[in-house]
Amino acid sequence: MGRGDRGGIVTLTNLKQVTRRGRTYWYFQRKGHPLIRLPDLPHDDPAFLAAYAEAKKATPEPEPAAAGSFAALVRAALASDHYHQSKDATRAMFRRHCDPLLEEFGALPARGLKSRHIRANLPASSAPGHRLRTWRFLCSFGVERGLLPRNEALDVAMPKPKKKGGHPAWTAADIEAFRNRWPIGSVTRAAFELLRLTGARISDSVLLGPGMVARDGVLSYRQVKTGGLAHVPWTCPLPDYAAHMAEDRELMHQALAVLAGHMTFLAAKGKTRSDKSLGTMIREAAREAGVGKSAHGLRKSLAAALAEGGASAHQISSWTGHESLKEVDHYTKSADRRRAVIGTEQEQNVGKHSGQRWKTQK
Repeated sequence: MGRGDRGGIVTLTNLKQVTRRGRTYWYFQRKGHPLIRLPDLPHDDPAFLAAYAEAKKATPEPEPAAAGSFAALVRAALASDHYHQSKDATRAMFRRHCDPLLEEFGALPARGLKSRHIRANLPASSAPGHRLRTWRFLCSFGVERGLLPRNEALDVAMPKPKKKGGHPAWTAADIEAFRNRWPIGSVTRAAFELLRLTGARISDSVLLGPGMVARDGVLSYRQVKTGGLAHVPWTCPLPDYAAHMAEDRELMHQALAVLAGHMTFLAAKGKTRSDKSLGTMIREAAREAGVGKSAHGLRKSLAAALAEGGASAHQISSWTGHESLKEVDHYTKSADRRRAVIGTEQEQNVGKHSGQRWKTQK
């Protein structure tokens, strides 16, 4: 809410709040237009209201969609109960893919849509699977409301995912470089250490808090994406396969101690931090440290570290929360091949100590 020059109450709409590195920024956001940065002032400040008015004037509202057009179908679908009852991530996906569809097909009659149009459109997206899910959502809604004669998206097969490595895992050198750049005491370091030790997804890490740690010293949480449980040895003795991570865990506790006192470990100004802002924070902070990696790469890094310590696929998935053992099986296979040459970390340490003792026994 803001107060105008005449003392009346003005409702400010189309405002978008973005948090980066603990700082909050405000933008004017209107569909079909780029974000416009607003000044860092109270919303009832005359200068803020003047900037807001200019932004509103510079971004006119779109023309009403013609009846029966594809644009009318899309806008009705995005105002439907199905859309609003979907998860936040799903709504964001639909929005992200509807924008280019509106630009390309908006003025065309909805009833002219055929499966061949959908099939030809999928390669235009960097995420064809998500694009097809959006098409199916729109077509299903259109049939339900009588805007389309049939669901043309059902005739289009889900594209096979491209084989790729995805987010690369962090190396020991990457981790050291990040820690050297971001000292204990910073929010960035605390977030990094939490992700490093738990292997949690971004969507889960922002929800983790001290209330999830049981009396036995195990932190347990239900994952947002899968609904499955994950269990992290928080203060309890570490299992043998994770003994080499004792220093990582101690660093995490030191880093989080700075942020203590909130319901969640990574709270921002007493409120749960958004997963989007956390992902951006880690990515940008890594870049400043000379590391081109993402937060998800830390999840892979943990799985690899546990496998190298001798953990089984089941033990890794219990910690990281992977639903399928096949998802972590490649970590254990890779570690098995490595151990075939150099042994586990425990075996290497035993070998070193035995050799030193042997040399002293003359």
